[in-house]
Amino acid sequence: MTDTRPVMTGDSFDEAAAYVDDGWWMTGESLIHLSAVMNVEGWNLYGHPGHLQLTPAQRTLMMWSDIVGQVSNGGFTQYCDNYARDLALGVAAVEALHWPELRERFGRAMAEQAGDAAAPRRLQPVPLSEEPEKWAKSRKRLIRHLAQRGKTWWQPTTARDLASIEALHPEWRLELLYQQAVLSGELASGGERVFDFEPPPTYAAEAFDTWFYSDDTKRESVRYVHAFILRNRDQLYRES
Repeated sequence: MTDTRPVMTGDSFDEAAAYVDDGWWMTGESLIHLSAVMNVEGWNLYGHPGHLQLTPAQRTLMMWSDIVGQVSNGGFTQYCDNYARDLALGVAAVEALHWPELRERFGRAMAEQAGDAAAPRRLQPVPLSEEPEKWAKSRKRLIRHLAQRGKTWWQPTTARDLASIEALHPEWRLELLYQQAVLSGELASGGERVFDFEPPPTYAAEAFDTWFYSDDTKRESVRYVHAFILRNRDQLYRES
């Protein structure tokens, strides 16, 4: 099995372990974005065999870095949307940092957005693709609707018109246009469950964002993430 721990001197490790960008959270990225890790195929794909070759501490820092990146870019809800299949790994990473306030606030926001912090499952609408019979009928109606745009009532819609719409729009675009048409009242719903979805409230997620963005939280990240790195130094480097 590949040893993904980089070869470093003790002094080099201590320097990397203490590194943090000004005005940012400590992430430990400087111990992950190294050739010993990044040369492993699939190292950055959660669930990939290559990722599982990383040590537990490396996987924790990688997920923590991703949480920081996602929340800083678009908030807690963006993290949940983009990492919907890997939320349990995020919960585990937060637990591993031994940061009580982070654990409490993250868990509260996760329960709001994913139902249960212990077994999170992102609350999302049922995709059209999961109701193929209904979507197939609605898709035909949508394509005809799009092909008729700009035509007068007496102008026919030809097979060529329909084929042109098919060629112009990829499937994801057709799904989006259909939902927009139904919500705007241009088309009637075909009964798909996507229109029954009510998104969860965002009070806890927004409270998490406010706390997370603060300078105090960034300073606290140095304390807890650095302590995690030192506790797990044997998993994060090999002596040269």
